[in-house]
Amino acid sequence: MIAISTTELRKNLKKYLNLATKETVVVRFGKTETVEIVPGKNIESNDEYFSNPKVLEAIERGRADAKAGRVTRIKDLSDPWAGIL
Repeated sequence: MIAISTTELRKNLKKYLNLATKETVVVRFGKTETVEIVPGKNIESNDEYFSNPKVLEAIERGRADAKAGRVTRIKDLSDPWAGIL
């Protein structure tokens, strides 16, 4: 495990993201707060939400819809609901 500050992370982001694939990287911020950088593959296997078969099915349906062009395009970013409602 390695612990770094947010300043160090900003200076060497790529280095620590690569390192996080091999070991735990803890980022300290504020006086007492910390977060861990975790590889995405670990999130899916450890995260209750992404382990839920219904959630995974919904994600796959969404991907298939997007691939097939079944999407709603937002034409005016200042009023995103205009073309939907």
